Amino acid sequence: MKRENQCINEMIRRMPLEQKIGALLTLGFCGTTPRQHIYDAILKYHCGGLRLTPSSRLFGSYVDPKTGKNVVNVVDTKGYKAGVNPPAVTPSEYRAILAELQKAAQSRPLGLPLHFSFDQEGGTSADYRFGGVNIFPKPMGLRATGDPKLAYEAAKAVSQQSLAVGFNWMHSPVLDVNCEPNNPEIYTRAYSDDAEEIAAYAEQSCRGFKEAGMIATGKHFPGRGASAQDAHFSIPQIDADWDTLWNRELLPYRRLIEKGLLPSIMIAHSIFPALDPDNVATVSPKILQGLLREKMGFEGVITTDSMTMGGIALRYGVANACAMALESGADLVLMKAENSLVGETVDAIRSFVESGRISMEALDDKVYRVLNLKYEYGMFHAKAEQSAVPETYIHDTRIQALSRLVAKKSVLIQRDADGVFPLDKQEKILVAEQMTQSPNNIHWHPGMLFRYCMESGANVDYLETDFDYTQEDKDALEANLQQYDTVVITSYYIRGKNGNAAYLEELLRNHADKTFILVTNTPYPLSIPKNAHNILLTLATSPDNIKCAAKVLYGDMQPEGQYPVRYRMTFED
Repeated sequence: MKRENQCINEMIRRMPLEQKIGALLTLGFCGTTPRQHIYDAILKYHCGGLRLTPSSRLFGSYVDPKTGKNVVNVVDTKGYKAGVNPPAVTPSEYRAILAELQKAAQSRPLGLPLHFSFDQEGGTSADYRFGGVNIFPKPMGLRATGDPKLAYEAAKAVSQQSLAVGFNWMHSPVLDVNCEPNNPEIYTRAYSDDAEEIAAYAEQSCRGFKEAGMIATGKHFPGRGASAQDAHFSIPQIDADWDTLWNRELLPYRRLIEKGLLPSIMIAHSIFPALDPDNVATVSPKILQGLLREKMGFEGVITTDSMTMGGIALRYGVANACAMALESGADLVLMKAENSLVGETVDAIRSFVESGRISMEALDDKVYRVLNLKYEYGMFHAKAEQSAVPETYIHDTRIQALSRLVAKKSVLIQRDADGVFPLDKQEKILVAEQMTQSPNNIHWHPGMLFRYCMESGANVDYLETDFDYTQEDKDALEANLQQYDTVVITSYYIRGKNGNAAYLEELLRNHADKTFILVTNTPYPLSIPKNAHNILLTLATSPDNIKCAAKVLYGDMQPEGQYPVRYRMTFED
């Protein structure tokens, strides 16, 4: 490869091996109070960046929702106790924390800046969710607006809000073609099940990210929308043939690479027999080098997905898999753990370099790609967005209005078999609502659907449940149903949770004399029982979408969302 940036070349020339290895590591910072191991990641292991998860104090081990078993242990036995929320911070306070970590990075030889990676796909898939930040729906909600320009505007707004805090490397957009309705991992994280539509909306998202100065990351290459398995717990296998992969899964990537809109691509922990029958894509030279680099001409940064996810970790071992990924063509490894796995990963990569499995030339190429991308996006210099007070963007009336508009144009009525919409505000109705993954502050908290129903002047009672129903929740539902003819009940789905669709199917069948209105965030059987008659599709559980849902329920707003996928669920009448 050509290494034309002489400033970066000089840095690489002066870097010892341990700094080069560190530059290729994105390690994890969980919570809002950096502990010693975070400073060790920066100063001892010279990490290139941190993956930020401010909503939790600890990285949780992946727990298979079907078996309840831990898949990979990433938690240190010393220190924090699980189940406690991290200290609450304002956006400005969190920015000060990130600035302190950057200051530590600047004290290193060469003062190489940290990148701060995060998820901000929309809805509950949002690492920046505190302080009243405007949360947009997941990609399928953007598609439901029917207007790709809104995807551009939303991406730009998300970037402006995030860059002001210090986030600078986004693990979006999701380019998976969700052609499997029972996909437990991708679902509404995809724009659609139509590759052409995904390419159109993702292009606009990437233009918004780029214009704002946010590094975008297309994921999960080559595409894992055609699987009914979750890579967090096992290795999905995508059995599509070459022609299908090229014209479906790879089409969004081809379009965006051709237009220079993908500075970074994240690799899927999945097996694609048509491409490489023997190796997971993450550690496949055929896929990373042969397909992505050579055939598709991608010259940007290749990053792994989290290397502590169950499928990849159980098959190869975390540390070994990180080294194998770099050997196979990746430039960055994402390794979120708070225990000995960090040191083991560094040792494994060093062993691969010293044994010649990763040549010094290949190592330098990787470091160059990562540092040069940071250079191009201004990370070596202070940016205007980082001098602005983060709350300025949160309270920007233009961004707030855009959030409301996207919500209004994404909510839709999926089914109205009983002709119940709109509901009568005078009728006494029960709202049975799950507790979702909200930050539980005044801006976004449990009971928001109930709150907004009351604001619409509705005559409603409230029953709160866990996200996955306990037996106590089921008993409470049964006991309360007798008092109401009409029940508004949420049935949300979130990755890593079981959801309640199977139980709700039984509940609706046993109480056929009642009118149930299902409020759900997916158009799929993941969240919808096959005997549901009345369905309001929100495509997000975030505040503006839920507020719009309440207004649609009671006729205070006409739903404007377009059904976002070709898939149509078959119902029992």
